[in-house]
Amino acid sequence: MEQATGTVQATDTVESMDALMLITELFGWIGIGAGILMLVVGYVRGAFFRGWRETLGVVVLDDAGHRAYRWLGDDNVLYQAPAHEDETQSLEPGDELTVYVNPRDPAVGRADEPTHEGRAFRTTGWILLGAGLLAIVLQIVLLFL
Repeated sequence: MEQATGTVQATDTVESMDALMLITELFGWIGIGAGILMLVVGYVRGAFFRGWRETLGVVVLDDAGHRAYRWLGDDNVLYQAPAHEDETQSLEPGDELTVYVNPRDPAVGRADEPTHEGRAFRTTGWILLGAGLLAIVLQIVLLFL
């Protein structure tokens, strides 16, 4: 009878180790795959918003009475964008603000700094990649147990 009980315990241990190895492999593949994808998206998005130049703008009311901000481009054309950002809601018409202008299209401006673009994707990507690598290390350790 003792022999049958020992066999059942050994079988349960093997099954739980197999399940744990399967779970760690799943976390490894998902973590590495999704992590690399998120990192690529984050760095591409960050590269797109790199190089925006700063210029001085002013808050105005547009024809409909909504807040907007205007800035003068390098081509001496006055550009305008709606003020939907949180930073511009506390400003009154006539207040100055820093506008970040797209170097490829001077008609595109924004009131918030573009340097944070892609940061959430990059951070999530590094976390997923780290979790995937940790799962692979755990899987290698489980092979020798």
